[in-house]
Amino acid sequence: LMLSAILAISLTLTSIFIPKIRSITEAADSIGAIYAADSAMEWCLYNNRGNNPPLAQPVMANGSTYQIFRDGNPSACPGGETLNYRTVGTFRRVSRSFQTSELEL
Repeated sequence: LMLSAILAISLTLTSIFIPKIRSITEAADSIGAIYAADSAMEWCLYNNRGNNPPLAQPVMANGSTYQIFRDGNPSACPGGETLNYRTVGTFRRVSRSFQTSELEL
């Protein structure tokens, strides 16, 4: 009976604290995802402004990845286009996104 009570208390405490620990971990992983999305967006903006020579694509050292989209389709971010891009950075299981758009007058 005593062992059952200790087990029930342990399982209850575990069910309370595991989601909190997971959210703390995801908050830390969010920084890596934001860094990846921001690096890709900065690279895209730099190359689209006609800077010569264009920079090579950024390489993420922490294992994060990024994707660049233009009008909902994957893009290589070539220069000379209007800046309607969205970058998505992913680190572990967390993704963060930045979007930029340029109005044509």
